[in-house]
Amino acid sequence: MFRCSEVAERASLLIDGDLGFWARLNIKLHLAMCRGCRAFVDQMRITDDLSAMACTMHDPAPSEEIKAALARQQMWSQRRT
Repeated sequence: MFRCSEVAERASLLIDGDLGFWARLNIKLHLAMCRGCRAFVDQMRITDDLSAMACTMHDPAPSEEIKAALARQQMWSQRRT
């Protein structure tokens, strides 16, 4: 079974499905017992999913809500200086 550092090194390979049977089995055994590594791999999966979603967005321009929030942030930053 892998150590935490070995799981961290191979986490993206696991998510991408690029591990062989035994390596995948060893990681899954480790994840069954290690809450920290399970959380780490879950976070990596979420990041991977969000990145894929961002790449498929058809409208790269920010929405009006985002523009307004950025404008408020800029005004707030200028007041502090």
